[in-house]
Amino acid sequence: MDLFSADEHDLIVELMNLGVGRAANALSQLVNDEVLLSVPRVEFISVPEAQAAFRKDLPSFLAGVLQDFEGFINGRAALLFPEARSLELVNAMIGEELSANEITELEQETLAELGNILLNNCLATLANQLKQQVQTDIPKAFSVSAADLPSTLSLYDSDNENTLVMLVQIDFSLRHSALRGYLAFIIDLRSADTFITALRSYLAELL
Repeated sequence: MDLFSADEHDLIVELMNLGVGRAANALSQLVNDEVLLSVPRVEFISVPEAQAAFRKDLPSFLAGVLQDFEGFINGRAALLFPEARSLELVNAMIGEELSANEITELEQETLAELGNILLNNCLATLANQLKQQVQTDIPKAFSVSAADLPSTLSLYDSDNENTLVMLVQIDFSLRHSALRGYLAFIIDLRSADTFITALRSYLAELL
């Protein structure tokens, strides 16, 4: 989608990398080991395009964390990764090998904390660098089939015209666990003007 200019898009990629870098530092302190996170790709796509991307790139069953946000942009953020790898990811964060039964009680809490760190750092970095404000709700861990993911992420029951998806590919390296996941920011386009104005103001200050 051509909502942003090339310079504005590059700025968003830069800020997302900054936010993910800060999240990696926070996670490294949490697990007392090096955590590497990178953002190979950021794209802005329509809801139907996002649905097609999910079907193409994501496995049949997903685990993730959902968090609503509002402020200079409004919407819903989600961290998504293969459900089959969630036990491995939680083990990496906890720092010890636990069985599926032992980890059940910790899994939702641990995943929610992971999502909270990642999503909040990305959103807070965007807001702080652009001199804006954003507030986030309590993150919620979830499991969902890829087929049901669009309804889980949807801001509205049927209105796709007022939403834009910022799809961020992210590579995790936690201890000996490496996997690829996605950050999906479903943005209410009715707040997009404020976002664009803030980006342009930031870029103007660089000149």
